[in-house]
Amino acid sequence: MFSLENKNIVITGASSGIGKQCAINCSKMGASLVLFDWNKEGLEHTLSQLVGNTYLFFIQDVREIDQLDSAINKVVTELGVIDGFIHSAGIQNTLPLRLHNKGIYYDQLDVNAIGGFEACRILTKMNYFNPNGGSLVFIASIRGLFGAANQVGYAASKGAVIAGVKSMAMELAIRKIRVNSISPGMVEDTEMTRDILAQLPPEWSKESQLEYPLGWVTTNDIANACIFLLSDESKRITGTNIIVDGGFSAK
Repeated sequence: MFSLENKNIVITGASSGIGKQCAINCSKMGASLVLFDWNKEGLEHTLSQLVGNTYLFFIQDVREIDQLDSAINKVVTELGVIDGFIHSAGIQNTLPLRLHNKGIYYDQLDVNAIGGFEACRILTKMNYFNPNGGSLVFIASIRGLFGAANQVGYAASKGAVIAGVKSMAMELAIRKIRVNSISPGMVEDTEMTRDILAQLPPEWSKESQLEYPLGWVTTNDIANACIFLLSDESKRITGTNIIVDGGFSAK
């Protein structure tokens, strides 16, 4: 039902976690893929799990905006216009406020929010994006909505994503380009989660899981939500933040 056949989808952060699963699932739905990530080894592992062989990939940091324009120009020349985008590239620093500094704030904002906004600015150029419209999806976080200790910089960057998406949706609606975000709760099978757990006592994990009535979510849960938003079945949904959190926010 949620086919991505004949759609060219760009995904950032495709070497691991949510971005990797999005690439795999989108390939199964028939999409042609354009993958960006700075991690060559991880990206090659993602490519080995794709279904079909219509894809391009670039070993590139999302902050390297000057190089992104030329990359997308190559994509459009080889595959055709862009139909969809997932900004999954993200970093997180779990630190008490006293250890935060400008560099830490800037790094998270740059990758998590500004990198995606700038990618959309380039992707939605008239000669790059499908003139019939399409879909842009940002991976946000429940931390952009609900506070947590030691995550000021990360929460601020994800809050910026959620707010920016709404304004972008209003601006691009005239071109039938939909813009939405997805806010996962704790995602159990990512490197970011493993890094967080490594910094915390073992009992924290058990206590945290009790806050999620349906349990921690998986990368597959998020990827499937992305597929819905990229598909034509969501053609009346824009400016929305979809929470996928196993019931955490229902309390």
